[in-house]
Amino acid sequence: MIFKWGRKSSKNRILLTVGLIRVADRALGYGIMDFMIDCSFRNEYAQNMAYEDETSKVRWPYSKHNKIPAVAMDCVPIINGGASWNKVHCLALSGLILAAGKEEGINLKWGGNWDMDSEPITDQDFQDLVHYEEF
Repeated sequence: MIFKWGRKSSKNRILLTVGLIRVADRALGYGIMDFMIDCSFRNEYAQNMAYEDETSKVRWPYSKHNKIPAVAMDCVPIINGGASWNKVHCLALSGLILAAGKEEGINLKWGGNWDMDSEPITDQDFQDLVHYEEF
C-alpha cells in the first residue's frame, strides 16, 4: 500500500532534522502501516503544557522537541482512518521506525524503551510509546 503524509504531518516533518525526516519517510515508505507525525518542534507554551499534563517529564527548554530542527518526533499510528494511541498499534509502529533508523544509520531512542536494552515497557515507569529521538 502507498501512504502519503497528510497536512499536519507535512507541517511537522519540515521542522525535523534531516536524519529524522529520512527515518520517517523510510518507515512510511515500507507501506506496512500508516502513521502521522503528531509533534516535532514544541514551543515553550506547548512544552510546559505537556509537562503539566504529565505527557512529558521536562519543562521548556529541556526537551528534544524544543529545538529547530527538532531532534524528536511523536509518531502516531493511523488505524481505520483515525489516530490510535493503542499500545499494540504503537508497538507495531515502533518496529518499523526503529528498523528505518537502523537502515538510515540514525541512532534512535524510543519512549517505549528509554534505555534501549531490548526490554520494552516492562522495565520503566514513564511510557511515551509515540516518542522517537536522535541520540
